[in-house]
Amino acid sequence: MNSAKTRHRIVSLALLLAAIAVVGLLTRGLFVNVQKIPSALVGKSAATFEVPSLVIGGEKIDFAAFKGKPVILNFWASWCTSCREESEMLEIFWQLWKDKGIQVIGIAVQDTPDAAREFAQKAGKTFLIGIDETGKVGLDYGVYGVPETFFIDASGVIRYKEAGPLTRDVLIAEATRLTTMSSTSP
Repeated sequence: MNSAKTRHRIVSLALLLAAIAVVGLLTRGLFVNVQKIPSALVGKSAATFEVPSLVIGGEKIDFAAFKGKPVILNFWASWCTSCREESEMLEIFWQLWKDKGIQVIGIAVQDTPDAAREFAQKAGKTFLIGIDETGKVGLDYGVYGVPETFFIDASGVIRYKEAGPLTRDVLIAEATRLTTMSSTSP
């Protein structure tokens, strides 16, 4: 009878410890900032793509055409509040930096062409904007929410990814790094 009680206590203790471990792991997950999880794509070549332009009568946007030029690739959607706030900053940046050899490309994802076009026109976007109608480009870049922005150097390598809205400081720091890299490469 004594050994049955001992076994019962050991099993109960093991179950209690297992439950505490599971609760601990679940609790830890609540405090992980998924926006700060590093992208597996950083340091790898950016996926090439071709998407329809949102400019009526505009040609397709072919990523291969920007080989040799640093690119800031921003994924956004017209329904996204953070994207709306971020778009003004990106447009101001584009106006100030477009002569420094850097290209900004905005790709609408999880959106309709009409809604995306209307938003882009109202926001006064003048940098290249297209739409990922099939979702393939977003999948190739591992986009899991908008906004997400990739900083791609002149050799086509992703150097940084920002999940969530950009801050002015991150935008300027990463753009400076990209333009410095392209001016020092042979």
